[in-house]
Amino acid sequence: MQRKKSILTFIIILFFSATGLVANEKLKIIENINNIETLKFNFIQISFNNKENGICFLKRPHFLKCIYEDKKQKELIVNRKNLVIYHKKYNKTYFYPVSKSYFADILDKKKFENLILDGDLRLNEEIFEIKHSSENKGEIIFFFDKESFNLSGWQVIDLNGNNTNFKISNLDKNQNLDKKLFNIPIIN
Repeated sequence: MQRKKSILTFIIILFFSATGLVANEKLKIIENINNIETLKFNFIQISFNNKENGICFLKRPHFLKCIYEDKKQKELIVNRKNLVIYHKKYNKTYFYPVSKSYFADILDKKKFENLILDGDLRLNEEIFEIKHSSENKGEIIFFFDKESFNLSGWQVIDLNGNNTNFKISNLDKNQNLDKKLFNIPIIN
C-alpha cells in the first residue's frame, strides 16, 4: 500500500513539473513575441505541391507584406481588415477577408498570445511546436526555435484539408518600416 502511494505521489509530482515546464516555455515564447513590433524575414512556402520563396515585412498590429520571387511578381498584403493577393505583372488584385485566415491573429499581440496559451505544446529536438485548432479557420502549428524562442514558421491545414507550410529564415526584428510599404495597389 505504501509503495502504491509513493508511485502515485511520484506521478503527480512529475505531472505538475511537466505542466510547469510547458507553461514556462509558453511564457518565454509570449515574452519574445510581445517584444516585437516589426519583422523582416525570408520565407519558403510550400502549398499545393508548389514551392515559393520571397521576403516578408510585418508591422504590428495590422500590416504584413510578402513579396514573392516569381514570374507573376505576386505580393500578399494585409492592411488592417484587408487581405490582398496582387499580381504586379498583370495588375490584378484579389481581395479576401482577413478574418478567415490566421494573419489577423498573428499580427495582433493579444490574439497571438491567446493562440499560444490555448495551443498544445510539443518539444522536438530543435523546435517547440504549438498546435491550435479553430472551427472557422482549420488548424495551425507554430514553430519556435528552442534556444531563441523566435518564430521559425507555421503549418496551416485549412477547412478543406489543404496544407500550407511556411518556413522563416534570416529574421530581423524591430527595424524601421514605413507604413507606405503596406499600401494596397490602386487598380487602373
